[in-house]
Amino acid sequence: MTKDDLNIEIEKLKVSLEAHEEQVKDLSHDLKIATQRLEDCDKPKLTTSQFGDIEDAIQRAIDNYNFDDYDQYEYEMAMEYDNKVVLSHIEFRDSSDLAGEVYAKVESLFGVADESDDTDSVPSE
Repeated sequence: MTKDDLNIEIEKLKVSLEAHEEQVKDLSHDLKIATQRLEDCDKPKLTTSQFGDIEDAIQRAIDNYNFDDYDQYEYEMAMEYDNKVVLSHIEFRDSSDLAGEVYAKVESLFGVADESDDTDSVPSE
């Protein structure tokens, strides 16, 4: 083989490699979608309207939460070199209370059913 033949062969291999890389990307994307569908197949299904209701409930819970209560925050003050007092650290401590408010609003949208697992129950005789 000559040098020109080898250069042509290298170019052919590069083109072939690029085509296969694109196929691998497509297959990876298809695999990701199939995996997500498998994870989602046993989840309860909600309509777009129901998701909208959940979003509204969460927004109402957050809007109605009292963020002005300073006891909910842990903070540290500091003094700068030019004698300015600054707030150097602030942390919201009552995230569980906020989560409870959100949960209560979302829960009010649904009727709660008892879960029963027939495999765990023993038939009575």
